[in-house]
Amino acid sequence: MSTTVGDLLRVKGSAVETTTAEQTVLEAIRRMNEKHIGCLAVVTKSGKLSGIVSERDCLWKIVAAGLSPKTHSVKDAMTPLRQMQTVTPAHTVEECMALISGRRHRHLPVLEDGKLVGMVSIGDVVKTLLDAQQATIDSLEKYITGTF
Repeated sequence: MSTTVGDLLRVKGSAVETTTAEQTVLEAIRRMNEKHIGCLAVVTKSGKLSGIVSERDCLWKIVAAGLSPKTHSVKDAMTPLRQMQTVTPAHTVEECMALISGRRHRHLPVLEDGKLVGMVSIGDVVKTLLDAQQATIDSLEKYITGTF
């Protein structure tokens, strides 16, 4: 049986750091730095997801373009929801890996009934898959050696 995004969120937690499109890129970068995370969910005043802003978005769309993170807003750097993949708690971690590797996304917002309920990163997916593989290896070793 495959691990679902819901299972992953129960282990890692479902808290999502958010920002608004109106905040400056510098404020968003400082928030990511403070929280040691690579992306923030961008939400509207009513709390609805409108996209994400990642470290890469800030670097490529603002800094590399010679723009100032102090004067440009998150809306200038963010990836809008229409250009992103999202998942639900019912998706499997393997499905997430396919989306991440196939579409080159590093973060997948988790939506349930249109509401943001979590964020899954490439690191979360890789850790979950490695933990599952190690559990399989441990079980097979016990089976082979007869030390159930």
